[in-house]
Amino acid sequence: MKIFATQLQGVFQRILDQEEEAIENGARLAAQGPAGTGRLLIYATPSMRGNAVNLTYHPDAPPQTIQVIDTKEFKPESVDRAIVLAEKEEAAYLHSIIELLQSADVPVVVIAPFTEEEARMTLEPTDVWIHTHVRGGIVPDEHGSRIGYPSVLSTLFTGQLLYLNIKELFDELE
Repeated sequence: MKIFATQLQGVFQRILDQEEEAIENGARLAAQGPAGTGRLLIYATPSMRGNAVNLTYHPDAPPQTIQVIDTKEFKPESVDRAIVLAEKEEAAYLHSIIELLQSADVPVVVIAPFTEEEARMTLEPTDVWIHTHVRGGIVPDEHGSRIGYPSVLSTLFTGQLLYLNIKELFDELE
């Protein structure tokens, strides 16, 4: 248990150290929707849908935050902003979400345990990619494998950092 907690602290610290600028840029981008006439849309690949629910109904979520589950029925608008939560094995699903949002001219913040290059994707210059730096399990077991995959926790942590930055931006506007 202590090993997992220690390693998890390291994952969180790496996000803080290496993604600070991306988090600040992502917060500025995401805040534009609810600060104006748009909404903050939360999309997720299937394994990240639990995090999407948590971020949508989180006490720190900006006003006009909604989770998008049915991408065929819901129509995003260019005044909206989107946060997309992704898992590595679901890159094809992520591609389809990004294509949908790009076709509607919706700026995007992606939170994922892999880089834009690893996903073989090209975002718009105004979009933001936040890498959670998770590469598998973080606790060694007796057989030399690694267990305790923290992707869900690191994604939720990163989402919380975005929300704290967004709140700070909104407070400055008041």
